Amino acid sequence: MSPDDYDRLYEEARDERPFSNSSQGYGWMSNWCDRCIHDKPARQGNDGQGCPLVLVALMGKTPIQWLCETDEQWIHADFHCIEFRDENDGPGPEPQPIPDPPGQLTLLPREDYEGHRMLTPLPDREQVAS
Repeated sequence: MSPDDYDRLYEEARDERPFSNSSQGYGWMSNWCDRCIHDKPARQGNDGQGCPLVLVALMGKTPIQWLCETDEQWIHADFHCIEFRDENDGPGPEPQPIPDPPGQLTLLPREDYEGHRMLTPLPDREQVAS
């Protein structure tokens, strides 16, 4: 993901504001963006090279890369950014595949199974009981 992707990200974003007020937005961004490698240039004073998802959110749209973890997004703004990469995760902004151990045979090609993987939340206990 690069800052040049802004136009595409803005077009595919949801037409709803991600946060109900600035305090909620700054709180969420301090938890995610303040330690993400994609927004590091903006924290170093180069706003034009910062994360384009933040700019999409500041323009009043919710990026589709921010998955809502609760039904009450207007109350909690409980988003999970699938593009998040912690500054301490490794050498670059893209996830690195885990190498095969030396001498290990593989049954299936890995390429089909690499990419974004997100866990789905467990169903509520009331739903399971009924």
